[in-house]
Amino acid sequence: MIIQTKSEILFEEFCALFKIGCVAVPREKNKKTPDYDVTFGTLNVVAEVKEIERNEEEKESDRLLELRGYGNATGGVPGQRVRQKIQSSSPQIKARAQGIHPSLLVLYEQHFAATNIGPYHIRVAMYGLETFVFAVPEIDAPYVIGKKLGPRQKMTPNANTSISAVATLLQRHTGAITLNVFHNKFAAIPLSPSMLAPYPIKQFRLGEAEPGGFQEWERVSDLP
Repeated sequence: MIIQTKSEILFEEFCALFKIGCVAVPREKNKKTPDYDVTFGTLNVVAEVKEIERNEEEKESDRLLELRGYGNATGGVPGQRVRQKIQSSSPQIKARAQGIHPSLLVLYEQHFAATNIGPYHIRVAMYGLETFVFAVPEIDAPYVIGKKLGPRQKMTPNANTSISAVATLLQRHTGAITLNVFHNKFAAIPLSPSMLAPYPIKQFRLGEAEPGGFQEWERVSDLP
């Protein structure tokens, strides 16, 4: 008997509610496979659903939050939990997508605030930590001459290109389930925004940096 995770149950409920085709991939012994073959209209998509559980530090912080009104979790390196899921999911997604189908890595966190899968954490996990570029004059003090997304990026032209997008699965306090999709600009097989448009899914892609700023997510529907 296969026991489903909370994330799988919620993902299936979301797909059923909005009439998105969702078929579980048969599981084979000693072989890792993605969770679902999903259909958006006529578009077939390979989907892997991953759940981020609270670690011991976060659990202790949650306990203190309930006890005294504030916690003590430091959060670690921004985006680290997302990076781990990208790394562990990529081989099985690549094997089933076979360079033909787009794919979706869906992340769900077992916490009402979803502190590890916010848009900022997704962005720095995919494209790198925010980095300041300094000029170092011989006499004057160093000063900032630029900003960029830099180290620890998991999405590059040569890495994890089989993952077309990373999505976050959220359940609101009202019980409503939402799905946000963050497109991978380096995807070998991009996920078509127009095929997702008929569904209540917010879509984002990395925009150009404003002068003096970092590249940020932009809503796909807000762009020409």
